[in-house]
Amino acid sequence: MNKSILTLLAFSTLAACDHEPTAQEIGDIYLAKYADELVVPAQLEPGPTPLAVPRPVLLITGVTIPAKWFDPIVARLTRDGFIPVVYEPPDLLSGDLVMNTHLLADVIAKVRADYGVDKIDILAECTGGLIARHYIQSFGGDQFVSRMVTFVSPQHGLPKAALAYQYAPWPAIRDLTPGSAFLEAVNSKTPPASVPFTSIYTCTDEYIQPYTTSIIPGATNIGLCDKFVGHFQTFYDPEIYLIMHAALVKGDAGTPNDPNDPSTPPGDDPVDEASEDGGGCNTGGNAGGGALLLVAAALLARRARR
Repeated sequence: MNKSILTLLAFSTLAACDHEPTAQEIGDIYLAKYADELVVPAQLEPGPTPLAVPRPVLLITGVTIPAKWFDPIVARLTRDGFIPVVYEPPDLLSGDLVMNTHLLADVIAKVRADYGVDKIDILAECTGGLIARHYIQSFGGDQFVSRMVTFVSPQHGLPKAALAYQYAPWPAIRDLTPGSAFLEAVNSKTPPASVPFTSIYTCTDEYIQPYTTSIIPGATNIGLCDKFVGHFQTFYDPEIYLIMHAALVKGDAGTPNDPNDPSTPPGDDPVDEASEDGGGCNTGGNAGGGALLLVAAALLARRARR
């Protein structure tokens, strides 16, 4: 059965229970949908040359995303010499995003202390990329972060969030509504020159639309736009991982600039900076429909009560 149909059926079941779905319930639904894709192969494909000196990288999950989503990325980072540390924010990041930025500051301080390093790298998904950016720009985090890489992250918010908030009034959805105080604070500043920023996005993302919301002025913006790439594919696709890896090692002494190096996937140029119009990305295909799933679930819940 089509996964989108399975999702709507699951939401219908939650609605019949006469309560608004929680972030954890929705997170469990999507984990079940993508369980096969998240299985880490017993033998991974060959990867880039491992780091000469292992270093920690903090992985930050987004709204409704349990830490398990990062399993394929954790396995590949470990293979390639990193020390991945996964941070799953409380309540799956459905709470106030300013509060979650404060919590992130404490987590980063602990990781630095645990590994005895002055600075760490960050790889953050979706809304995790927003709190990490806010931390770096407004909480003094530029002193403690070497590189910031985010993927499928709605840096300028989501127009559909205002409608979703009427039915699922999570503070994070409020903060992701364009014009919110949180988004104004994040986008009133640009990334500091001392911290290289990379934003990876897909033009056919089912949830993060318009895709231009992921473009960060002053960052290296990488659009995956030559074919359909789904939102969740970014967690387990080996070629997309290589783009993340290239951003995490960019600037390292001795980093090869070799087109045959596995960190440069065939047909992709991971250092192309997208223009404000999205670099000519194609928005055809199946994009856009998935962004309504949360709203659809809430509407089903409301109808079930009538």
